[in-house]
Amino acid sequence: MHLPARPEALSGPYDNGHSVKTIVMSRRRPELTRDAFRDFYETRHVPLVVQHAHFTKYVRNHLIAPSNSEFDVVLEFWMVDPAAVDALDVSAGGEIIKAHADRFIGPERFRAVAEESLLAGPARRYETGRIQKYALLLNRRAYSAEADFIADARDWGRRLAAGARAKRVTIDVVKPFAGGPFPANAILWLWLDRAFDVGLAETPPRSIDIGRILTLDAYETPREALIADL
Repeated sequence: MHLPARPEALSGPYDNGHSVKTIVMSRRRPELTRDAFRDFYETRHVPLVVQHAHFTKYVRNHLIAPSNSEFDVVLEFWMVDPAAVDALDVSAGGEIIKAHADRFIGPERFRAVAEESLLAGPARRYETGRIQKYALLLNRRAYSAEADFIADARDWGRRLAAGARAKRVTIDVVKPFAGGPFPANAILWLWLDRAFDVGLAETPPRSIDIGRILTLDAYETPREALIADL
């Protein structure tokens, strides 16, 4: 995976159209509804996280649909040095975050490093309020080469941007954490002002299998509330 040459690219703006981040997909504990899970996450867990994690950008994408997904939130976060994720996991702050997360998040969590690239629309910056987004989880068919799959996904993302009149489209090329599964080889993210026409996704390129189409409400921590050492 290509990494940006300059660490400041990881704070949100792109370096030649790229940034590197960590993605975590998590499911709520069974006794919680999605609404209760979201409320606890946003009002109690997020304030604790920003006290202990040196993120440069921190976004929670809460699922609206489908209702039967194996996860309820897709977390994105950026750090000045992507390798610092390992250090965070074993730090005192990381232990505090994990212990708190275990109170409302189930044990199965999918984690990956992702290279995000802009395909259409303005560069991604900091967003406020509730942002409606869609995510298409893409998997490479067994007979397709990885390079062909990525090229097809990028091209298809640009075509979807035009067909859906999206404000912005990005793609994540993901690499799962060592020893762990991840439910996609790539993710297309679409920012829309309207409902996504799923018919646009009915005929992807032959190299691509669509795992899921997610409807999301995204919330981002304001930059001034983060404690990253920029």
